[in-house]
Amino acid sequence: MNVISWNRSHRRTPRAWEEGRIVAMVPLASLAALICVGIGVDFSGQTIAEQNLRDQASYCARTGGGASTLGATNTAQAIDIAYQCLSAQGLSGTVTSDGTSITVDVHSIYSTKILTIVAVNELPVHGVASSDILQGR
Repeated sequence: MNVISWNRSHRRTPRAWEEGRIVAMVPLASLAALICVGIGVDFSGQTIAEQNLRDQASYCARTGGGASTLGATNTAQAIDIAYQCLSAQGLSGTVTSDGTSITVDVHSIYSTKILTIVAVNELPVHGVASSDILQGR
C-alpha cells in the first residue's frame, strides 16, 4: 500500500455530533462581532457626549463666574445666572458656590445606537466644571 492509497482509505469522516456545527457558529460569531462593533461605536459616542456636556457645564460655570459683568452683586445672583444658562441649553443640574468659585454639575443620558440589540439602551453621561467668581469693579 502506497502513501496515496493509505490517505484515501483513512480519511476522517464527520461524526454525527459534528454535523451542522459550522451552521451554528456563523450566527454566533456574527453576533459577537456586532457586539464588539457596538461597544466601540456606543462607548466612543458616550465619550463624545460627555466631552460636550463638560463643555456646556464649563460655559455655564464661566457665565455664572463672570456674572458681575452682567450686573450681579452677590453669589446668589451668580448661581441664578448659571441656572438660567443651564435651562437655556435644555440641561438640568446643580450649581454650587463656596464664595470664590462656582461649580456646575450636569447629568444626562446617551442613547445607544448599536447596543440596543443586547438591551443596553442608554449610557449615563456626567459633566462637572468650575470657574472663579469675578468680583465687580
